[in-house]
Amino acid sequence: MLLRIEDVDLGRARPALEASIRADLSWLGLDWDEEVRPQRGRTYEPWLELLREQTYACTCTRAVLARTGGRYVGTCRDAGHPEGAIRLRLAEAPVHVVDRRWGRRVVDPATFGDPVLRRRDGVFTYPLAVVADDLADGVTEVVRGADLLEYTGVQIRLWQAFGATPPTYLHTPVLLGLDGRKLSKSHKSTEVASLRAAGVAPEVIWSRLLPVLGIEGIDTLAAAVGSFRPMAGVLGPVTVGADDLPPTP
Repeated sequence: MLLRIEDVDLGRARPALEASIRADLSWLGLDWDEEVRPQRGRTYEPWLELLREQTYACTCTRAVLARTGGRYVGTCRDAGHPEGAIRLRLAEAPVHVVDRRWGRRVVDPATFGDPVLRRRDGVFTYPLAVVADDLADGVTEVVRGADLLEYTGVQIRLWQAFGATPPTYLHTPVLLGLDGRKLSKSHKSTEVASLRAAGVAPEVIWSRLLPVLGIEGIDTLAAAVGSFRPMAGVLGPVTVGADDLPPTP
């Protein structure tokens, strides 16, 4: 297991958040084997150069994208612009995604449009950075939320563009707040740091989350590892609130 701070967009990076990530992971019992270089310490220009023949410049603004509901429809594919945001020209064919939890799925990357690899302001984007980093770091397995399951088709296309074999994927259920939105920083009461400060023990959190993965009667991550089965548990999103995680007496 690798720890990589994904802060390619330095304008949004915060040292306090980085420290919080490490503290939260350690408190939950999630140990990493190696910490690799953060994205702020990497260069992505050589990776983009490898894709030169498969990319093109795009000058579409947000106003232009708004006319098509925010979806990019290939407006600049054949325009030959000398500069602009750099997009990857996706192959026009469905992608077979094999997930260890969801099984085999056929997705159409065109649903998302050609991804931007470098913004007009010169900032490299997450889609390029994460694939380049996974290649450089030797990542062989990716575990993440099911909200990214369909987008995996785009990332597989990027792996293929580099002539590389994609890692295996496992997409877990997404946790939703009581408002129906994915848990995020806006749900202060269910942030790990907030729960820790409120006196909630790690065992309480695991006892609520592990059954979602089909692991019953276990309240520590160490004990759960041997019982994990990728196909067990629920597939759909799970709604949780602060009341689901009472503080330890």
